[in-house]
Amino acid sequence: MKSDELKAREIIVSVLGERGTLKSEDELSQILKKRLTKKERFALNAKVANADIQNTLEALNVDADRYEAIIAGAVKKMKNEGVHKEFYMNK
Repeated sequence: MKSDELKAREIIVSVLGERGTLKSEDELSQILKKRLTKKERFALNAKVANADIQNTLEALNVDADRYEAIIAGAVKKMKNEGVHKEFYMNK
């Protein structure tokens, strides 16, 4: 998935909510690329875009349980205090 296809801002807001001023879309994409696996980014992007679940499962080559585990793992990584601070502008 290319950085311009990644809906980084929407992913972060859906996981963390509105907590402050987010960095630019490019910076957010780079942080997600550094912190999450390809499958985690793809799964979160598909979830935010309301993509068809069957197509997403086939693209990831996983079943529904593994898909939920991938998303749960990505959310856990993003909620890590050291990571989620990277998404916001310093005050």
